Amino acid sequence: MGEISEVKDPMERVGEVFLEMKDTSELMVDLAYSSLLFNNGDLASEVEHLGDRVDELSSELKRLAIEGVAERSRDATMMILSMEDFVSSIASAAMSISDVVLRDIEPHPLLRQVIRESDAGIYKMEIRSNSILAERTLGDLRIATETGMWVFAIKRQVRWIYGPEKGVVLKKGDIMFVRGPEDGAKKLRMAAKGKVSTLE
Repeated sequence: MGEISEVKDPMERVGEVFLEMKDTSELMVDLAYSSLLFNNGDLASEVEHLGDRVDELSSELKRLAIEGVAERSRDATMMILSMEDFVSSIASAAMSISDVVLRDIEPHPLLRQVIRESDAGIYKMEIRSNSILAERTLGDLRIATETGMWVFAIKRQVRWIYGPEKGVVLKKGDIMFVRGPEDGAKKLRMAAKGKVSTLE
């Protein structure tokens, strides 16, 4: 006889779907701002692609709310639908920003200036061959802990890595797109250029 698979609690799946929606929409915002700041069509196109994934997750979340969770609590259903609407609106806003780049519309210079001067700036930096970052994983480097910067995209020659995880190994020539405070960006840029021997 085959094994009986364990039926997952609908609320557990709701949490998984919502978490992926949240993470994806946050990545979309960072990529959208970057596409605008650096006038990068590849980043803008990826925002559109991720938007399709958010739509899929949104549909699943609505289905779970109506089919599974509705049997338990009407309040839970309404809460889930409200969360879905909120996250979807963030993803939609990111797509609107990237659409400016895809349609080749010249944004007002003030808009780019606002992005540059925000508390969490967006920066692009290349890893030189003598950098302490080269040939090490993101997890090993602990970039977020040491600098406060989040690496949300990497361009490696013609390939893009979006939302890289801890196991990704950085290579010389990689171009990192990062978000965080200005002082952290300065620290990370020095490391990328091979001008410091440690991130600490």
